[in-house]
Amino acid sequence: MYCLDDIRFEQQQISGLSTRMARVGAGPVALFIHGWPECWYSWRQQMVALANAGYTAVAPDMPGFGETEALAQIDDYNVTRIAGFMQALVAHYSPDAPILLIGHDWGAINSWQFVQLHPECVERLIIMSVPLRPVADVPPIEFLRSYFKDQFFYQIYFQEPGVAEAEFDADPEGILRALYCSPDTPRHPPLLGKSLSEGGGWISRLGVPKEQPAWLTDEMLAYYLNAYRHSGFAGGINYYRNLDENWRRLLPLRESKITCPVLFITGTADMVIQGMGADALRDMMAPRVPHLDIVMLPKIGHWLQNEAPEAVNEAMLRFLQQP
Repeated sequence: MYCLDDIRFEQQQISGLSTRMARVGAGPVALFIHGWPECWYSWRQQMVALANAGYTAVAPDMPGFGETEALAQIDDYNVTRIAGFMQALVAHYSPDAPILLIGHDWGAINSWQFVQLHPECVERLIIMSVPLRPVADVPPIEFLRSYFKDQFFYQIYFQEPGVAEAEFDADPEGILRALYCSPDTPRHPPLLGKSLSEGGGWISRLGVPKEQPAWLTDEMLAYYLNAYRHSGFAGGINYYRNLDENWRRLLPLRESKITCPVLFITGTADMVIQGMGADALRDMMAPRVPHLDIVMLPKIGHWLQNEAPEAVNEAMLRFLQQP
């Protein structure tokens, strides 16, 4: 049986970037794509579970994260370039067979997009947290600006180069502690409200947690702090700065179907799904995802693979046992 200590690291040239890979197990490839603000480490428990189920579990630090080289320009973090990086990962680790692809948060977005652009590379898809939504008629940041108007919203805040990363690089523990919370984590009142007229950044609007959730161990927090002190926050934020460009590039695929089997796992308290239940999520995704299973974890929030690792692992393995 594999354990966490069996995870090994290798530095590979992937799509022209020096890329840190975590790897464990033997067998067909399961490729894990992390989100923001995370790195390969968020998948460690799922990697071991799939290694023990007969897979080679592979998790990169994505470009601009951890110990993987950053891309040169903000515009380079577009869907075409990131999908090309993922295609190179598949070619390197599974050149002769399609893979099992698993994504969470931005990793979910990247995985939804990758399977549309390169369906031949993916045999099964497991997505966590971020559902496939219908493609809007306007670019996402344009919509968000019109919706929030003079109210603060983090994705709009991220658009000005240099601003958000300066705030987070100056206080990485402040932003990570504020984000790595359970839905019921008590917080002190935030120092700033929602109005842009108050100025300031995001950390002061989140409210300092009064306690550390049980799943956020000191070891886990220290690992992420070291990762972001090494990489800085700019690379991860640059993905958000390509949302409108990605919308334009993917418009021709807005009606395309994802034909491989798909498992969507989410916590019922994850703010990303905005209170939607399984039926509503299915109705939204089914037109483009005909072979869809949905698992909802009661009272679990956004960081589900760390908040509820055993339930996530069980759902994944059950899905993989289906014919």
